[in-house]
Amino acid sequence: MPTPISLITTVYNRDFYLPKTLDSILAQTYPHFELLIWDDGSTDRSLEIAHTYAQMDDRIHVMQSPHNQGFPKSVKAAISATTAPYFGWVDSDDLLAPTALAETVAILDSQPQVGLVYTNHLIIDAEGNDRGLGRLCRIPYSKDRLLLDLMVFHFRLIRRSCYDQVGGIDTTIACAEDYDLCLKLSEVTEIHHLPKPLYFYRRHTHNVTNNQVEVIQSTHQAIQNALHRRGLDVNYNLKITASFSLHSKPTNQKPSPLLELEIPLGSLEPLVSIIIPAYNAISRLQQCLQSCLNQTYPNLEIILVDNGSTDDTVQIAQTILQKSNRPFHILHCPQRGANHARNFGLAHAQGDYIQWLDADDDLAPDKLLKQVMALVQHPQCEIAYGNWDWCFWENQKQIAQLRFVDRPYDDFLWETLLDNWRPPHAYLLRRSAALQLMNAQAWQPETTVYMDREYFTIAALIGFQFLYVPDSWVRYHHWSMSQVSRRATYRARVVNRQRIFQRFQEIAQTSPNPISPTQRSLLAQSWNLWIPAFTLSQINAQTFVLTHPQQSQPLKLTAQEANMAWALSTAPQPRTLEDHTRKVIQVLWLQLLSEDALATQALDYDAISNQLAWRIGCHPNAALTDNPAIFTHTSHTVQSKQMLHPLLQEVPMFTPLFSGERWHVFQFLNRLCQHGWLQPFITGSRTQQTISQVG
Repeated sequence: MPTPISLITTVYNRDFYLPKTLDSILAQTYPHFELLIWDDGSTDRSLEIAHTYAQMDDRIHVMQSPHNQGFPKSVKAAISATTAPYFGWVDSDDLLAPTALAETVAILDSQPQVGLVYTNHLIIDAEGNDRGLGRLCRIPYSKDRLLLDLMVFHFRLIRRSCYDQVGGIDTTIACAEDYDLCLKLSEVTEIHHLPKPLYFYRRHTHNVTNNQVEVIQSTHQAIQNALHRRGLDVNYNLKITASFSLHSKPTNQKPSPLLELEIPLGSLEPLVSIIIPAYNAISRLQQCLQSCLNQTYPNLEIILVDNGSTDDTVQIAQTILQKSNRPFHILHCPQRGANHARNFGLAHAQGDYIQWLDADDDLAPDKLLKQVMALVQHPQCEIAYGNWDWCFWENQKQIAQLRFVDRPYDDFLWETLLDNWRPPHAYLLRRSAALQLMNAQAWQPETTVYMDREYFTIAALIGFQFLYVPDSWVRYHHWSMSQVSRRATYRARVVNRQRIFQRFQEIAQTSPNPISPTQRSLLAQSWNLWIPAFTLSQINAQTFVLTHPQQSQPLKLTAQEANMAWALSTAPQPRTLEDHTRKVIQVLWLQLLSEDALATQALDYDAISNQLAWRIGCHPNAALTDNPAIFTHTSHTVQSKQMLHPLLQEVPMFTPLFSGERWHVFQFLNRLCQHGWLQPFITGSRTQQTISQVG
């Protein structure tokens, strides 16, 4: 038979929080419990709420004190009124995770030498917002260390026989009765730490423990009593400095080894969880994990989520785990797909900050340190981002590396809608932001490409503030055509973008943040395929026209507009407007690179970018038609294209370069589309094949 559990909730004037606490208890996946609600003389609606819940569920019982007698006496009386072999209590303003009972009772059932099992806890504020992992549960448990810190916090499930053995709760220790109880239990039984956040501890202005003077006095008494029971008060004095500390007394006897206790470096710093989905990732997994182990930031955990690998991914990870001095967890996600794995990893993460990382990429050693420090210093920001290197590999050798130095942006949502892209591990998120995004299903399992574009655009739509952190670097590796981002067909790319932009529109409709006209135009962009429907002619040095038999009047263009129209006409395959925009930029980029490559071996990217802005008309002085950067589109071709590395030809298609220039081209192409100079691509029997061949 399943072991019954007694749960206790003492309440005094907590009618605002009590229903949520009781709902969390009734939501337990382990149903074999009784709940005793002990009202300690409430003068608000707490007792009424308790009776209402008791009528709803026969596992709930209500008892009350005739007057307010305080938590220690109430919880002791409530424990005495219950009978189950295991018991625990949930404060009337806190919450219990759904699996808390199931996971803790399994420990006591399987390990009879354990008399108390405790979990990690998350801090939540008065509104229930996640404020990160609690400080105390980060401290590794030891019987001696317990003398100085109550790491045995919530949630606690206690074996009643052990509780009775130590005499239960001492009601004379008013604000540290649980500390005193845990110290006594540690002297007669083993205590087990279950390192999962299964309790939500609410901090608000009416917490009982807000009276720090009483807490310090009670804690001092509990520790002093423990020193006396253990015979340590002969050798040690307990002193209160910034925290409790033990100092040896002058004596001829050798003191016990208690002073050799150490807290691991950084254990009280905010915890960062690095979540790594992995599927057949042996090519670069070792380098990826080593970059995590090499972080200068001291307090992190590594969570590798295996997604059904059939190679040696798990074996490599286990080998590294055995040698690791960092917390390292290998999880197995039962559902295939990178986004399933990411969500699975986040559900098991304990960190105050979340670092997403693909198994073939890596972090610079000080990346986490710099971004954590920046977010601590800027509490109004939820997400940090930095710079990145794009590394290209062939035959296990790096053949090229491009470096992208980012910058702050006034309108991050506009940038994400325009696909000003950076790899997902360039970002670091507060846990609260990651959980809110998980609730919004930002890592959508149905999305197969553009997953990170969807994720961070939703973050911007929600209204999260992004913080640029200079000199924080990551490396993004292009090493195989089998990478997910490389093997999707063009049709799959278009279908995914159409679907995720539909999501963006729905989120924007409910977002409290106003949507600007430029943002709205990107949200509403067409995902149909279009082909050019014009002939470009040059009338004179500065006059160009578009003509088409179905158009009654030619369309006059400036030289800059003619540059864009010419670039469009060189690649007439059916594409979306977004992809036509990228292609126009790519054609002009290649022409500029060719011209530059003919003159010099060293490419000046700033100068080339400046010339590109001139040629399409978005340079601040682009109206000066005599500028030499404006060229006659029909008189020059990319004759030296074969001299350029293929990677340089790809750059404008897949990087955040030229976001302002792309916006300018997009607006021009959108106008052509609206006035019939671009025609919709007619679908037919060969459409699928044609679309899949378009790059």
